[in-house]
Amino acid sequence: MTDQTVEHYERVAGSYNEHWTYDPDYVRRFAAAMADALRLTSSDAIADVGCGTGLYTRRLCEYVEPARPVLCVDPVPAMLDQLPASPRLRPVVGRAEDLASGEVAIPDGTPLDAVILKESIHHVADRATTLAGLGGLLSRHGRLLIVMLPQSIHHPLFRAAHERFEQLQPAPAEIVEEIGAVGLRASVSYRTFHAAIDRDRYVRMLESRYMSVLSEFSDDELREGIEQFRHAYRNDPVLRFEDQFAFVTGWVRPG
Repeated sequence: MTDQTVEHYERVAGSYNEHWTYDPDYVRRFAAAMADALRLTSSDAIADVGCGTGLYTRRLCEYVEPARPVLCVDPVPAMLDQLPASPRLRPVVGRAEDLASGEVAIPDGTPLDAVILKESIHHVADRATTLAGLGGLLSRHGRLLIVMLPQSIHHPLFRAAHERFEQLQPAPAEIVEEIGAVGLRASVSYRTFHAAIDRDRYVRMLESRYMSVLSEFSDDELREGIEQFRHAYRNDPVLRFEDQFAFVTGWVRPG
């Protein structure tokens, strides 16, 4: 994760949860989907890498009821400061790269049964090295889940934001290959979540640069993009769209 990206999340940390609490059921359904994809159990040692404010992590805990704290790993202390005080959540300041290299250690040294990276893999510069390092932290029945948007998304963004997103976002097929290259059994499936949000609220989300791709635009460029958005959706007081995600999994091979 670059310094620019860290600065972006430091700016949005205070209002980050507000962007998604418009539909608590969306968060719950998403957390349940991640638990299902990893077949999580209460005995698993889990790390949520790039967890942000733990918005999804805390919902994950409701389903799994983990016997040991989930490691909430994020390089932005201001995001981790939003974690609720809970014996089920253990904040760890660091990047995925830091955890993978051992620069940031697992607090009790226990091998991890499950590692989650939700919408953060595009921030990892050296994915091959990082994925290899994370794979090395897994137990003999460990698994890895990378949740990511495809390169083409249905979010109601303005045109330049869509184009920039497609330039920056890796393809899920690339991630499958990279996970397989580090020795894990890799596969990908797609899950779709219906989203509905008030248009004016979404404008405020755009203004606050709720997606990291929006940090690529200057203030003037963002204002211009939002005006294009307002015109395009002037007759839609409620925005409805399908939010599709790739769930890329890697499993430690038997033996």
